[in-house]
Amino acid sequence: MSKLTSSTWFKQSIRLLHHELRKGELTIVFLAIVLAVATVFSLTGFSDQVKQALTTNSVNTLAADRVLRTSTLIPEEIKAETERYGFDFAQKVQLKSMVFSSDNMLLTDLDIVTSEYPLRGDLLISKSSDLQNPIAVKSPAVGEVWVDQGVLGRMDTAIGEQVDIGVASFTIAGVIVNIPDRSFASVFSNPTIIMNIADLDKTELIQPGSRVFYKYLFAGDNDDLIEFGEWVKPKLNESQDWVDVKSSQSRIGRTLDTAEKFLSLASMLGIVLAAIAVAVASRRYGQRHKPTVAVFKALGATNKHIQKVYVLHWSLLSVISILTGLLVGYGLLQLGAMGIEKYLSLTSSSLTLRPFTIAVVTGLICAVAFAIHPISKLIATSPIAVIKGFEEKSSSKLNVYQTIPLLALFLLLYIFSNDLVMSASLLFGGIVVSIILLFVGKFLMGLGRTAGTKAGKSMHLAFANLKRRANENSVQLVSFTLAIQLLLLITVMKSSILSEWQQQMPEGTPNHYLINITNEEVPKIADFAAENDIQTQGFFQVFRGRLSAINGEATVKVDKKSDKADEEATEGRRGVGRELSLTWQEELSPLTEVVKGQWWDIGDETPQVSVEEDIAERLAIELGDQLTFTIGSDEFTVPVTSIRDVNWQSRQLNFYMIFNKSTFSEIDSTSISAWRVAEETKPLMFDFLSQYPSISIIDIDAIMKQLTNMIDQMSIAIELILVLVVLAGSLVLVAQVQASMEERERELAILRTLGAKGSLLRNSVLFEFVALGAIAGLMASIAMEIAVFFLQTQVFDMDFSLHFEFWLIGITAGAAFVGIIGMLSCWRLLNLSSVTLIRRTM
Repeated sequence: MSKLTSSTWFKQSIRLLHHELRKGELTIVFLAIVLAVATVFSLTGFSDQVKQALTTNSVNTLAADRVLRTSTLIPEEIKAETERYGFDFAQKVQLKSMVFSSDNMLLTDLDIVTSEYPLRGDLLISKSSDLQNPIAVKSPAVGEVWVDQGVLGRMDTAIGEQVDIGVASFTIAGVIVNIPDRSFASVFSNPTIIMNIADLDKTELIQPGSRVFYKYLFAGDNDDLIEFGEWVKPKLNESQDWVDVKSSQSRIGRTLDTAEKFLSLASMLGIVLAAIAVAVASRRYGQRHKPTVAVFKALGATNKHIQKVYVLHWSLLSVISILTGLLVGYGLLQLGAMGIEKYLSLTSSSLTLRPFTIAVVTGLICAVAFAIHPISKLIATSPIAVIKGFEEKSSSKLNVYQTIPLLALFLLLYIFSNDLVMSASLLFGGIVVSIILLFVGKFLMGLGRTAGTKAGKSMHLAFANLKRRANENSVQLVSFTLAIQLLLLITVMKSSILSEWQQQMPEGTPNHYLINITNEEVPKIADFAAENDIQTQGFFQVFRGRLSAINGEATVKVDKKSDKADEEATEGRRGVGRELSLTWQEELSPLTEVVKGQWWDIGDETPQVSVEEDIAERLAIELGDQLTFTIGSDEFTVPVTSIRDVNWQSRQLNFYMIFNKSTFSEIDSTSISAWRVAEETKPLMFDFLSQYPSISIIDIDAIMKQLTNMIDQMSIAIELILVLVVLAGSLVLVAQVQASMEERERELAILRTLGAKGSLLRNSVLFEFVALGAIAGLMASIAMEIAVFFLQTQVFDMDFSLHFEFWLIGITAGAAFVGIIGMLSCWRLLNLSSVTLIRRTM
């Protein structure tokens, strides 16, 4: 036999693989590894392409891939390096200037651009004042300018007419519809006029001491830009910034960062589900092949011979499965791209080697790490097991074979995400759930046995089966629970993230800000808004002032980049270092909460101030502190009576420092208001406000549309990835049900022989799976809350909230889902005749 063993193991392994593939005996193992590879490949590739597309769309809001912002001209060596890399390059000069037309004048923001601007995104211009039929353009022609719509009404001019900027005259050639890099921070800016940089010198606007800002725009290969950025950053001073889309505009950056984390989370959940499927299938594989190994050994085969046969057998199966998984994953990836094409085009996003590499590595690690325990136990099967049977003794001790899959899973998660916290949270949550379920599952199934004795025969038989197979069902329960937990987790996190995005821009969010409204103009402006159903937040008087002392101690400016050094070098309390917009209010604003102290009563004559929570913490301001403010030549001191928590993301008007009315009773001011203006009302509003040339209007609709469009794209991407994860979870459940089919065949054969009716058996199987699914749903809901707590608080930097509505969904869906899949998986078996069942179990 030793000669036979040494010369025929290869042929035996090939014959065994061919035989089992032809008979379908390896279907579950094959599908499990295919599932692992396809899930990881499709989710990784899809999420990578979606992230690329989202980033591409996001850089459109930057008008470039990278931007160098500076208050001075850049050195020639930087320009030379730019040419060496071959980047696309554009320049924008920004400054403020008065613009004149006949007897009208207006303070504007000038964007003076080169002919290459923009490098990314669309600069949209309309040739009509009603903004119809916008076209994408580059810079204006020499001698022409494009203006914001508000300029026309407020200066009583029109397209084709002349405006004077500096000492030069220009023709208005169009109205600005969209500027791709219009800043989210430009709420209090002036109307914009775009000019060609070739016209800058003849305006003579730039003089010694002029306040000018420069933007140098770069577009090109991302790796080259990263390398160039590392080279250029050390050469920048404190007034210069090298920015990308995440650092340039906080709202887009936060939204994009959150979306990327969620897409990564979804893909990681796919890896966990795939690993569970492989673990379940490999366990069944090992149990089913024990009789074959026992016979081999009874005929004289050595452990080495068996090892070679099954290592080759498993290796070939793994290779076939991985290749098939790559093809299936690519198909799923294309379906996902087709499904999202209407909302987010992936044509500009290339498929890199990363999905292939991660998918293949995942398949190999799963095939080895999650199969090493059952394969090693299979090879160690004793020949006498043919006589004694193949009862498997379970061990509650954690051994090396159990730690290998855990380490492999953590390695996969970390390699994929490069996020230690997220990887550890998912793995730790899964381990905790598994341990709890092994104990709680048996307990609940024991209670079910007691309840089943008081129910009908089918229910009684179902709970008896649950109790009798408590160990096996506990393993199934862990798998079911993890699958349901992951589906609940991704649903809840999707809901939480989208809800947070929507809360940042709730219904009625202002899209226009009006500033510099005189006290005499407020009643007329308010009447106009009321007559035309324009939503407003009221009118706030604004005073420009400086926090000059805290508790009598003069404040000093501290550089954020070197707080400690400056504090040691200067004496005095830390201050804001700039003027603040101050206002008074009688009533607390919506979306604002007093966290310390108490808001004043209406009509309270005692001067007092309420401070925003973050700035109070930064300046170490407490209740009762005396704050001294300077407004022009006036100086006054007021006590701090409350500290407020403010939702700055809501776009509602709010302020760091708010006073009661009596504080500013003798100080002149102008007012500010935030409006929500419908599209059809805008022309009427601009026409009316043209009567008040001192009022500045800030239209942020274009910025909001960019963000809303991005959020919509992310929502669709998340929903499609959720579909893929649901599919992966479904296949895990099918694999788990199939793992217990042999034992169910033996049970049904015995019950049929004893005369049990088909309806009794069908109902008992249905009740068994429904009960198992309901228990899994309950435990999944609890586990989901634990995982959500860690993810919301540690990963996504969100406030934790309970989701009891999803508990009902988890229990109901678990019962229905597992019940239906269990019945479909067992349906053919339940319809077999008694004779056939007996023959199959012999």
